[in-house]
Amino acid sequence: MKRNLTRNDEAVSAAIATVLLFGGVVSIIGLMLVSMLPIIEELEGSIERDDMSSQMMILAQQTEVLSEHGMPGDSTEVELIPLDGSLSWDSTRGGMWYSSTWLDDTTFRMKGILDFDDQIEVKHPESKTTAVCFSDLRLGPTRPFFYSVPDWIDNLAVSAKQGLASPLGPIKIKMFNGETATDTIQMNVDDTITIDASSISDLRIESSHELMVLASSGQGGAAMITPDNPSKVDQTGRSWTFPVSSGDSIIHVISDEANLITSTINSIEAKHIAASVTDSREGTYWTSTVTLTEDTVITISTSAPSRLILVTDTTATTGTVNLKSSSGSFLGTEFITPQLTGYLELNNPSDSIATATWKGGGISIAAGGTELVEWPPSTTTNTPIIDIDKDILAYWHNNFSSSNIAGAAVVPAHDTGFSSGLKHQFDTHNSNLVDTIFSQIAGYSSTWNYSSSTTFNHTSDYNNQFHEFAAEVGSHEIDVLDGHPIRVYRLSGNSALVELNHDGAERCVGIDTTASGWIATDLPWNTVSGRSELQILNAWSEGSHPSSYTIDLIADNGQTDYSIVASAWIFHISRLTYEFTSSVTGMEVAYSNGAVLTNHPEFLPTVLKQPNDRSGPGPRFASTIPALNPTSDSTVGAGVMNLDIELAYRESLASETAYEVRRGWYSPYGEAIANSAASGLDQSLDWTIYPGSLELLTDYVGWVPDPSIGTSEAVWHTNGAAIQFSLQLSSLDVTMLEAVE
Repeated sequence: MKRNLTRNDEAVSAAIATVLLFGGVVSIIGLMLVSMLPIIEELEGSIERDDMSSQMMILAQQTEVLSEHGMPGDSTEVELIPLDGSLSWDSTRGGMWYSSTWLDDTTFRMKGILDFDDQIEVKHPESKTTAVCFSDLRLGPTRPFFYSVPDWIDNLAVSAKQGLASPLGPIKIKMFNGETATDTIQMNVDDTITIDASSISDLRIESSHELMVLASSGQGGAAMITPDNPSKVDQTGRSWTFPVSSGDSIIHVISDEANLITSTINSIEAKHIAASVTDSREGTYWTSTVTLTEDTVITISTSAPSRLILVTDTTATTGTVNLKSSSGSFLGTEFITPQLTGYLELNNPSDSIATATWKGGGISIAAGGTELVEWPPSTTTNTPIIDIDKDILAYWHNNFSSSNIAGAAVVPAHDTGFSSGLKHQFDTHNSNLVDTIFSQIAGYSSTWNYSSSTTFNHTSDYNNQFHEFAAEVGSHEIDVLDGHPIRVYRLSGNSALVELNHDGAERCVGIDTTASGWIATDLPWNTVSGRSELQILNAWSEGSHPSSYTIDLIADNGQTDYSIVASAWIFHISRLTYEFTSSVTGMEVAYSNGAVLTNHPEFLPTVLKQPNDRSGPGPRFASTIPALNPTSDSTVGAGVMNLDIELAYRESLASETAYEVRRGWYSPYGEAIANSAASGLDQSLDWTIYPGSLELLTDYVGWVPDPSIGTSEAVWHTNGAAIQFSLQLSSLDVTMLEAVE
């Protein structure tokens, strides 16, 4: 059989062409798909962002209402439903701060305050910067307060520190002998407990809430009590809540104005009037002797800014009170003194003679010298006001004999004017007994020198805070050679009463510099720069580095070198972050301190919701910071999450007349927040003509990026008018758990 096979070249060519065409089409489609993939992913990322941002808006609204209007124990629940991303807490990138000046024509700026090292920079060009004082806010449920107790203390009377809205309790108190836990106590917020400290050496107290601690030995003494919410300007107050042990005690309230005093003792309320006086160099006072059959929490409130002295030794033999000047520091040029029988000790640390005058009298104090004056003067019937032409220290002694001064008091630092610092000078007067000096570190590590009839060096650290030594009659000087400030107590005799602050309070560093530029200074804690997040969290918990803290700027106000002219509040607050992927990785939507933020698309910082604040009518500004603090039970992940948010407490950080209010934010969102808050600035004609000139901006009130365009720092502009400034902090404990269907 013959077969004729014929090749059709045209058919073959057509088949090959078809295959090649198909391959080309497939390649083109593939290239198109590859080029469209980022667009598809970006659209997916937009869906992720829009979905979670709407949920974060609900979270922001719920926390805003709870933080501003809730009471401790009130709570709310929010459910967050991720798509493909995951929820987590970021504890180290949620920082923000506020600052305020209390003196007209004064500025205060800061750098490096949200870093994790032990250095910051401050700028105050208008006058001499004397010192800066820091206090740890101990913000968060995992950051307890620590109280180190010197061994000379016999008893501790303890109650809860009161704020705008105190926690429900109970307050958990742990006692340690060194590193060994010895006891655990639970105390209600309106109760008081007494701790026998005489049997425990190296006593340290850990508390879930800030405490009012009055430490005494022997038959007691006298002390000036810190108000519940002291004024940031002069440290006066209008309310006090403090524990008083059974027996007789004297409560003495002094003010430079007419006063209505309300006392609440054992649920019995009484009102008292201290009438105004005609003499401008006298103030008003109210004194009451209280007899208690059991330990009690006493509440005192006043209509005028006042100071309160508690005397627990009514025999007038022991007790020493550090008097505060009208500027709020221990060193000053004006003091309102008690109308209580005793002796006044005036110490002049300057290198020239000082002259102190009061109604009907006066005295000269030699350079570096001390004078004792019988008090009160016979020429006064109210509280005498002392005027001095130099900054001096003043103590009131609860006794009738100048030859035997008994009691305990802080020796204020001469370089800062407050309880801690780098230089301490003092005299001892008792010829028939030897005074005991106790030093306590107000930082992490310090090497200091003591100089008198004998000289020695000593090194203190955070784990060995106290050092005790004897001091005979004479002049004494303690200087820090290297490291952080210290606090010095002078104890005369075996009986005394002092108020103990927590270990992170009032750590002051002397500067004594006049400069138009930046001044570098130490942050008196251990550095955690370069550490892991877990190490930083541990440092915050144990108190070796602050998670949130305050700064008080001590400077010359024209009358004294030791005036609080500005304050700042710095917060490392946990940020709730939703992380997802679009065309690139690392996208997020975050809730941070009341603001809702995102870096989508392409890492562009964007503000979806501004942090909450209130302004007007007139030059008024108020803000409540909602601080979300995750509990130790919280989880993270990609599942449906339920957030149980509970208001732990609310406290007032400031309520004063301010002259400059600033706000800053942690990068990368700081610049976006500053610019977004000033969105109305575009409508200002003055800003259009004179961009960047605050002094020429007269047709706008609100936030302005400052000191330049594109900064993360903003100033509240009011055309030069004083600002009624109110700042509150609401601590919100949040437990995030996976929702159970």
